[in-house]
Formats: sequence, structure tokens, C-alpha cells
Amino acid sequence: MRLAFKYPVYPTKTQATTLLKWLDHLCELQNSGRHDRIVALETEGVFVSLDAQQTLLTAARKKYDDFREVPQDMQNHALRRTDKAFANFRRRCENGAAQKGYPRYKKRVRSLTWSLRKYPKVVRRKTKDTDKQTIRVRQNPICETAWKHDRLKVPELGEVKIYMHRPLRGDPKEVTLVKKASGWYAHISCELPTPPKVAPTDAIAVDMGTTHYLTTSEGEKEDNPRWYRQAEGVLRKHARDLSRKKKGSHRRKKQQHKLALHHERTVNRRKDFIGKLVYKLYHHLKNNVLVAEDLRVSNMVKNKHLSKSISDASWATFFKWCADMVSERDGLHFHQVAPKDTSQICSSCGQKSPKKLSLAIRTFKCQSCGTVLDRDHNAAINILFKAAAAFRGERWVTTLYET
Repeated sequence: MRLAFKYPVYPTKTQATTLLKWLDHLCELQNSGRHDRIVALETEGVFVSLDAQQTLLTAARKKYDDFREVPQDMQNHALRRTDKAFANFRRRCENGAAQKGYPRYKKRVRSLTWSLRKYPKVVRRKTKDTDKQTIRVRQNPICETAWKHDRLKVPELGEVKIYMHRPLRGDPKEVTLVKKASGWYAHISCELPTPPKVAPTDAIAVDMGTTHYLTTSEGEKEDNPRWYRQAEGVLRKHARDLSRKKKGSHRRKKQQHKLALHHERTVNRRKDFIGKLVYKLYHHLKNNVLVAEDLRVSNMVKNKHLSKSISDASWATFFKWCADMVSERDGLHFHQVAPKDTSQICSSCGQKSPKKLSLAIRTFKCQSCGTVLDRDHNAAINILFKAAAAFRGERWVTTLYET
């Protein structure tokens, strides 16, 4: 299991200038690798391999000085990104996807990555032959100090200040330096043992919405903060101010940074809300199983009336964090079921509504048994029933009306 630890990094002005220069070089390298693959595909009909491009990179480092200034490991990772983009493109073409996702030209690159290598270390262990044994241990990228900031070892650059607000866990594999509007950040990817899955005992289902962010199968509702709509007025003002600045001027660059910083703060607020909500559903409510609908969010945002609200809610991020952050890291369970007819069927008697309920109808009234429930609460209970039927290996048969 991979787990990423994110820390703020504080390079000096000279180090920041060098890092920005490296980002420009990696952007040109990725675009050059993309161009070579396109030319080979259109003229000869062959796919250029990653090994072939890395061989050309080695030759370029011997010939050109600007290639030697950038660490080779970062250049190899940039070529791996291009190779991964074309591999995914070929896979989508073979599967006949509607949107192939052809690799695009990069205007800028905001991150650089390098791998942490292993070095031999002699440890003393009692064996039959000798009391010494050599093992290979991955290097630690962090140099601890007695001050507030530790030091991050960057190839060809030296040590950079880093604020370790929490300790690393596991075996560090890769380090990525990311440039954002608020500054530089280090993402350290660590390898951890996969925890065992706990036995599923207490389950809860959620139904996503826009008026309320979600409704649980127990009837509890979580308000939708609408972070983007709250910041929309200030964003409009910053965008208007940006349009009045002369292109290429320093004031325009300052205004661009101000606008990007406001967007980043909105994203951080949304992520903070989703992370705390996921933790609350699992740990505060003491559930080890969470069930939700398998929504096709990319198709739902095509609705021009709901696209902004759905994008602001960021349901896909909520589902991803439930599956990755809690299910894999803590050994808990997250399941998704088909969303068909979950809001059209009575959770008490299982009868389907003879007339399709529109989104404007927020109360479910069963004409068979007379049950009156909130529409989202009724749908959440049906989602839980669907998951229980799938867990038992049964088919969720709703009504004789459907049969």
C-alpha cells in the first residue's frame, strides 16, 4: 500500500530559481518526447518505447550542458509520465472508448519527481557463519535538525528547508516537489504493509445530493457548504481585475497569483470538509462499512442545470477518499451499488412508484403501504438493502410489479 505524506517546503530564492528552471526544462522534455512519439506513429506506424527515449536522453546528456544541469532521475520520471499517457491512450483505443484522451501539449509542468535509491548497510546479527550481515536500506531523504525546519535532500540542489509536522511512516520510495500558488510542497510516497480487513458488522448507506451533501440510512443529513458558490463573488472580482491588467506586465502576474491563490484556498476548504466527513462517517459513528451509489459523475455534469452544483460537491473525490484513504489504509469497507430505482421504490414494502418521481418531489409517499419518508432517506435505505443482498449473494428483487 502506498501512502503519500505532504509537507511544506521553503527553498531560498536561488533554490527556487533553479527549481523553476528545472520545471521549464522538464516541460520541454515532455513535449519533445510527445512529439517524437507522434512523428513515429504517423510516419512509420510504430510506437516509441520508453527505453528508446531514455537512450536518447543519455546521449543528449553527454552532448548538451543544459541537459546535464538537471538530475537524470527527474528527466527519466518526466519520460515515464509521457509513456504512461500514451499507454493509457492505446488502452482506451483498444477498448473502443468514446473519448480517447490523446496526450496533450504541456504548457507548463508544476512538479518534479525522483526515486530514492537503496544503499548497503552492515548490521550485526547472530548467524552460523558470521555476526555481520549486509542488507540494502533505502536512503532517508530527511535530515533531522534541532530547529523548527528539517532539511530535504534534493539531487544537484542540496538541502532545502522542510516543515515535518508529522513523522514519516513506512519505506519512502519517491519524492515529488510541487509548485502551487501558496508555495512549494514535498509529497513523499511511502510503502506500507496492507492492513487486514476487519469483519463487516456495522454498515451505513449514504445518498448523495446537492441541497444536502448526503443523507444517511439513519436519517441524518449533512449540509452542503457550497464552497465554490461562496467564493464565486470574490473570484469574479479577481477575474475582472485580471482582465484590466496589461498582458506581460508585473501587475498582471501579481493578479494571476492572487486569483490562483484564491482558487487553491477554495479547493483546500473542500478537501478539508470531505476528509472530516469521511472520518466522521467511519470513526465517529463507529461504522466499518459504507455503501454509496456508483454514480457516473462525468455524465451527470453534462446537465447544464446541475453541472456547477455537482462539480462543487465533488462526489468523485468523496468516493475516491472513501475507497483509498479509509478502506485501504484502515482496513474498513466501502462498496458501491447500481443507482437504478433507488429513489423510486418504497423501502418498507418494496413497491415501485407507478409514476416516475421528478427531482422536484422531495418526499416519497407510497401508494401501497402509505409510508411517507424523505426522498433521500428512502433512497439511502434502499442502497443499504441492495448492498446487503449483494453481500448474501442474492438478487435484489423489488416488486412483483417489475417481474
